[in-house]
Amino acid sequence: MKSVTLILISLLPAGIAAAQVSVKEDSLRTVVLREVNVSARQKTQQQHLFQFFRANRSATSEDVLSRLPEISMVRRGNYGMEPVIRSYNSGQVNLLLDGMRIHGACTDKMDPASIYIEPANLQSIEVRTTGGSLLNGSSLGGSINMKLAEASCHGSCCETGATFSGSSNTGFHSASRAFFQSLNLNYTTQKWGIAATGTYRKAGNYRDGSGHRVQFSQYEKVNYSLHGKFLLNYNTYLKVDLLADDGWNIGYAALPMDVGYANARIGAVSLVQENIPGGWRKIEAKLYANQVKHYMDDTHRPDVPMHMDMPGKSRTSGFYLEGTKSIGQRQSLTLRADASLTRLVASMTMYQEGQSPMYMLTWPDNRQRQTGVAAQYALQLDSLTQLQISARADYADFGLTTAMGKDQLAVFGYDNSQAHFFIPSVSAQLSRKLHRNLKATASLGFNGRTPTASELYGFYLFNQFDMHDYIGNPGLQQETAQQAELSLTWRKSKWKVQASGYVSRVNHYIMGVYDHSLSMMTIGARGVKRYQNLDYAILTGGEGSVMYQPFPKTQVVSVLKYAYAQNKEGDPLPMIAPLRNITNIRQHLGKLWLQGEMETAAVQRHVSEAANERETGSFQLFHFRLGYNGQLNNIPWQLNGGVENIFDAYYREHLDWGNIGRPGRNFFLQFGISF
Repeated sequence: MKSVTLILISLLPAGIAAAQVSVKEDSLRTVVLREVNVSARQKTQQQHLFQFFRANRSATSEDVLSRLPEISMVRRGNYGMEPVIRSYNSGQVNLLLDGMRIHGACTDKMDPASIYIEPANLQSIEVRTTGGSLLNGSSLGGSINMKLAEASCHGSCCETGATFSGSSNTGFHSASRAFFQSLNLNYTTQKWGIAATGTYRKAGNYRDGSGHRVQFSQYEKVNYSLHGKFLLNYNTYLKVDLLADDGWNIGYAALPMDVGYANARIGAVSLVQENIPGGWRKIEAKLYANQVKHYMDDTHRPDVPMHMDMPGKSRTSGFYLEGTKSIGQRQSLTLRADASLTRLVASMTMYQEGQSPMYMLTWPDNRQRQTGVAAQYALQLDSLTQLQISARADYADFGLTTAMGKDQLAVFGYDNSQAHFFIPSVSAQLSRKLHRNLKATASLGFNGRTPTASELYGFYLFNQFDMHDYIGNPGLQQETAQQAELSLTWRKSKWKVQASGYVSRVNHYIMGVYDHSLSMMTIGARGVKRYQNLDYAILTGGEGSVMYQPFPKTQVVSVLKYAYAQNKEGDPLPMIAPLRNITNIRQHLGKLWLQGEMETAAVQRHVSEAANERETGSFQLFHFRLGYNGQLNNIPWQLNGGVENIFDAYYREHLDWGNIGRPGRNFFLQFGISF
């Protein structure tokens, strides 16, 4: 027995070794799972609206913006409309491109940054009002951040092959005999991806509702971009964005001059890290630079009393670093630091017959340095209540950089051209769920903004709207505002409803004031205004949107907005839009969808006599759109078409400069394929 035991003990190691061998030779595969992070972001009402209105693939960025509840558009021509938030003009809001600051190069605001972006470049449009925009910069009206579409890469061990995809669209609009063509290409691998887009648009003079061609409303442009994304490791990637836009022969029917060319060159490099140990959800660092050139042109205008050349140029470079950290289960903190440097110059050369050309700087060479830090803290007080506190501090200094600019400004007695501003801002927002489907949000804020380069240094800038030359004032104070807002959101299975009301008191309101001691320079001008700080102005109003889905394939979307504004004396402020509504109903029938749309605007009689503003009448428009999604030999294709302003109504909106009618009946057709 003992010998048997010894034999078994001696065989045991061999048995174990044999067992190990058998494990190694097991036919079952060993799969090592990597950590998978699943996250979801709830879409805001704005994102739903953005996706809905972008379904019209021939729409421009301006078309999409004009339909959002908080935004109205100032129109000086058929191109280059200026977005304003709740009646706050472009100097009072931050218009950003993917977090980057970009300044137009036109003294007449013909080139807001939004014209250099096509819907093909965009992933989303983020509109923030009052205190909710402090991370993006100091402003009174809020911010519009146009987020660029990103290239993609698999980033998964399950997908190892490279993929190539793309789409192409072409379309035609009858009212302006406009043609557009766009092409998107994407190449994606496991580690990196690259996306390229190109869009070409050409429009002639459009026909208004009375059948007349509106002269000087044409334009032509090309836009192209390149986006790259490189996965450095599972949670970190490098992103490169390059974007260029060239426009030429751009008419501005409401202005005395057109635009010979306008171009932008925009570049950025970003490093993004997500799901970082220690509670940081995301950290992003971006370095960027852009340049805009703009050249006004009057050579195609008849009966010009004196030919003028008016070029302008802006250069901006900057960076930002932003990170969001979770603190336990109920708190989060976002920190941001940013800085930028902008240089602006614009000039005018007048050619008077029989005399030597006369040259002057309309924007004397000037620079603006801005540095800011911001924090946003969110606390989930209980299952129903959330508190959010935001704070920001900005320091900005302005200055002229050439002796000629300083000498020119000294004509008006300004010995010191330097201007320094420190702007603290803070806001608190409390959200509470009042009912299973109803949430209320109340916010209070204090913020400010610096004067613009035109308001500080502008030199005889002619404003066609009120027919006055404008002079800058380096002694201006910054505007500050106390603001309050209340929003209600109702969400149920078929409903998404949001309504907001707001009121703001703007102290040291900046406005041009008639100066009888100065003589105008522009032929035909009614006088000269100098920018001054008024005591205060009150801006109030509200907006709302409804998204209703009564049946699985039926959508109803309606947007309503209203604003009211006056100064200390009770006089109306200029450029305030009246009550306006846009209502859509879209029905899906298999691969076909049909959409009816109604636009309504009320009469505006609350106008500014000081700005020589005119009343505008009410109007009601009807549009019809349709789309069909097909497939041929495994190639998906889409057909979109319709007619806008079906009854060929003659109309103009209150924010349109001049007595220029908008386009009449317009048939459009768009065809696209995906591959």
